[in-house]
Amino acid sequence: MRKKFILYVLIPAIIIGIVVYIFIDRWVEAGLETAGESMVGAKVEIDDLTLSLFPLGVKFERMQVANPDDPWKNIFETRHVAFTMDAGQILRGKYIIETMEVKDLVIGTRRTTDGTLPGGRPKKDATSDSRSFSALAEDVLTRSVEKTPIFDPAMLRNGVNIDSLLKAVDLKTLKHIDTLKARAATATAQWQSTLADVDQTKQRLAIMDSSIRSIDVNKLKDVPTILSAIQTVDNTRKGLNDIVTTYNTRRDAITGEIKQISTAVGEIDDIAKADYQRVLSLARLPDINAIGIAEALVGKQMVQDVRTYLAYVDMAREKIRNYQESQPKEETPPRMKGQDIHFPVDRQYPKYWIKTIAISGGEDAKQNPDFFYATGKILNVSSDQRVTGLPLTVDLTGARGSGVKATLGALFDRRKEEPLDEYRASITGVPLAGFAIGSQDFLPATITGAKLGTAVEVRIPGRSFDAKTQLAFRTMTIAYAAPAKNVGERLAREVLAGVSGFDVDLRLWNSSEGFKMALATDLDEQFSARVKAVLGAELAKLQNELKAKVNGIIAQKRAEFDKLYAAKKAEAEQKLAQYTSIVNEKVAMVDAKKKELEAQLEKAKKGGVEDAVRKLFKKP
Repeated sequence: MRKKFILYVLIPAIIIGIVVYIFIDRWVEAGLETAGESMVGAKVEIDDLTLSLFPLGVKFERMQVANPDDPWKNIFETRHVAFTMDAGQILRGKYIIETMEVKDLVIGTRRTTDGTLPGGRPKKDATSDSRSFSALAEDVLTRSVEKTPIFDPAMLRNGVNIDSLLKAVDLKTLKHIDTLKARAATATAQWQSTLADVDQTKQRLAIMDSSIRSIDVNKLKDVPTILSAIQTVDNTRKGLNDIVTTYNTRRDAITGEIKQISTAVGEIDDIAKADYQRVLSLARLPDINAIGIAEALVGKQMVQDVRTYLAYVDMAREKIRNYQESQPKEETPPRMKGQDIHFPVDRQYPKYWIKTIAISGGEDAKQNPDFFYATGKILNVSSDQRVTGLPLTVDLTGARGSGVKATLGALFDRRKEEPLDEYRASITGVPLAGFAIGSQDFLPATITGAKLGTAVEVRIPGRSFDAKTQLAFRTMTIAYAAPAKNVGERLAREVLAGVSGFDVDLRLWNSSEGFKMALATDLDEQFSARVKAVLGAELAKLQNELKAKVNGIIAQKRAEFDKLYAAKKAEAEQKLAQYTSIVNEKVAMVDAKKKELEAQLEKAKKGGVEDAVRKLFKKP
């Protein structure tokens, strides 16, 4: 028996124990890598992982997290990482870490191997991608780098064909007026039908009028005949009330429709202004009242930067969700069967929760000046914030070399149905060996020897979005690629001459009309003033001609509508006024007749009493 125990139980147990001891580190390492790759969508690699059982903890010497959008770079990599876990919660299937210590968090390092996952990056759901902020903002970002306005006077005079421009633009005002015409035609047809029904009641009103006028109050002397006449008047008033109620309903419907159409007519001017701005944009004529140099100088670069951080915003919104693994599943047992009722506990934990990630600058005295080394804390990384009651927060500072400093603060709140994301980031002292500004068709140049500072604030409650970005260029010089080609470039150079720095402000937000973007520099006013002084008269002349042409086309279309609608509206309003007058007249006549009858009734009653008294005291 003992021999069988050793042969069939003890020896296999020892073999299994040895295998587990040898391979458990690799199994844990592979499990962590797989979990990280499922979240990021790119390779996660961990080196030299060791697992300790007393206390239960994990250490590894390096971790690389590849960038799914640029798989030859890492989002970040670390050196030494160590943490311990709550063994009691492990037995319950929960992974609770009080503090994870990370040394040398390095951002944007280069990889020696491709970080793409086998089989490629998982395809995004088309619906979710269309609702991503980067996709929703793409239109306004694209429009911000459209062709530069024309500043050459000769081209302004000869290069703008107004008739061709108007053929190329689908004027929304004309569609709006066509819609109003169709709506007005339908409405006026309904008015005619309603007014025809109203006209039919005139015969009833005439009968009522004849009935009331036939009552001669002076001929009614006794109480019974007067009461009979009052009853006739009351019945007539009741019928008249029914007519008035029906009429008021129909009148209110017609006047309400008239007000709605009138409101829509009032919107024509605003739509026409928007059409004019679209034609103006297509004509590439600068708006002398709002002209700026910001888009021409740094619009293209700013748009690229915005696209980059919107991609990270979308990634964070997609990956950081409010998971519910820690909540018991709702049971729907068969009828007459039992059900497990889960009562709340004082200390409930999510499936995983890293309470604190403490990131130190590490011990690398020879830090690579090409990368950022971060320090700070990341708090409350969990699978379910509704259980922890705490949002995920990030508070990091970073440095690259000796002169570049950066900060990053973020909050990801998934405790409610509507998610909330907030970001605050800044970077200062970034050296610019060569920063391209302008574009091929306007002021192509390069900023050299400059220092760049950037500050970004983003707030995203639910599907709302509001981001502000500031760029500050300092100690710069500008190298132009070619001589000035036109007046606009010459004026821009004059404004930039002697300038060693300038600031750029960008705001991107969404509204009911979609995403909007505003871009400005502290040089815009100077540039606008120069353009107005040199090209103001020519621009104003062309803009006035363009505006007159647009307004002329719209005015012709509007006149057709007014001719159709104004006459029908006036006819309906005139008939309503006439009928209102008739109804009011009949109501007043009936009420007046009743007052006469009531007075006659009182007089008859008084006369009857006097006759009775006289008969009482009459001598026999």
